Amino acid sequence: MNSNQENDSTKGNGQKNQKRQRLSKKQSIAVEQQEEILDTVMDLEADDDSNKDSNDFILSNGEFDWDGYESYHNTKLRVNTRIKTASHKEIVYSHEPYAQEMYNMLSDVQFQESMAELTVGGVETGKIYTMSERWATVDIGYREMLYIDLSREDKDVLADLRPGDEVSVKVLSDKTDAKEYAVASISEGTKQRIFAELRVAAEDGGTAYLGTVKEMIPGGGYIVSVQGINCFMPGSLAGINKLHDFTSIVGTKMYVVPDSFSAAKGTIVVSHRKYLQAMIPNEIANLQENMDQDITGNVTGTAKYGVFVEFNTCLTGMIHINDLGPDLFERHKAQQIAPGEEVTFKIKEIVTNEKIILTQKEKVEARVDNSWEEFTKNLKVPMLVENASIRSIKDYGLFIAVHGSVVGMAHISEFPEGTALKDTFTKGQEIAVEVTKVDEETKKVFLKVFGA
Repeated sequence: MNSNQENDSTKGNGQKNQKRQRLSKKQSIAVEQQEEILDTVMDLEADDDSNKDSNDFILSNGEFDWDGYESYHNTKLRVNTRIKTASHKEIVYSHEPYAQEMYNMLSDVQFQESMAELTVGGVETGKIYTMSERWATVDIGYREMLYIDLSREDKDVLADLRPGDEVSVKVLSDKTDAKEYAVASISEGTKQRIFAELRVAAEDGGTAYLGTVKEMIPGGGYIVSVQGINCFMPGSLAGINKLHDFTSIVGTKMYVVPDSFSAAKGTIVVSHRKYLQAMIPNEIANLQENMDQDITGNVTGTAKYGVFVEFNTCLTGMIHINDLGPDLFERHKAQQIAPGEEVTFKIKEIVTNEKIILTQKEKVEARVDNSWEEFTKNLKVPMLVENASIRSIKDYGLFIAVHGSVVGMAHISEFPEGTALKDTFTKGQEIAVEVTKVDEETKKVFLKVFGA
């Protein structure tokens, strides 16, 4: 090093020492803070070709002139767009590997790695983060929340949604210079997802969805909204039986099963009937455990031999005319029973899931009939029975009651040839007979009429 260089070096060092001494005289800034600032600046200068010393940016009051330094080096803070924040108003400039982790520590929100790119028009799945009267935000794993304008959403789709619920959203726009946030739609996303689900379910036929009957199509059926998708339900599929009042279900909620897809109309056909049919086995099992309970149902129609009743939502049974109560019996006879009328009854017998016999009469305990045991206890063949009674008269013989419910037969061969039984005897006539033979196994009694 020559003398000039040494002088310059000495001069430069002297200037630095003077400035550092001036800085050390400022009591309001700790030495540790100065060193931290200088270390930071030196790091920044490492990538800078400028020869200007960082000490040249120390102000007279001892503070570092960041504005001057940034202006001199033409350095601008760059937003780290890969960091996911809870709001578009929160901006992170750090590009360090730990930037996301640091943000998570400083905020109440915990985000993992962000979605690299947002596809406008795509459908994504996420969770509702916040919800106000006008706006909602949804987290789909992107670097920032998607904003939902609730004033433009379908109220049926939004019904019962709360923060934390998982939803499908359709991305309407990404963040731009003109718009500081990305916009999406829950209604559009849900409708696309549900429509695709309904088409698959129509092929499988095993999934039920809760829908709302929006309106009735005169002579054609109903429009049923399933999570925002308008589906068609024929009137014949609206219940187990034909509805007595077609307008009664408009505005109600009901479970429907996708039945088919009409490609020509782009419409999903749904069935409430299929849903009800799937419930029948469980309802039958419940009935079998409570056969003696009183049940209330509604008349669906009448026939010459009885009244048809729908009950327990999905079951249909019949009350035979012999099992109708006095009032209903008289009105059935006068054809005064109207569909929809409420009736009370009990279960008489469950033949199959589709055939249930009902009754309005009290169950009568069956009496034990010991007639056969009594008749044969002291029986000695032949035996005379004096107070027998003719039950019926046939061309081939007489059927005669000999004791209680025990009935025997006097065959035509036991009568004189040419006897016309119907001309000789009358039903209910008391006669004397002789028991000639008894078959214990078949319980047949053979008789001979005295005086014939």
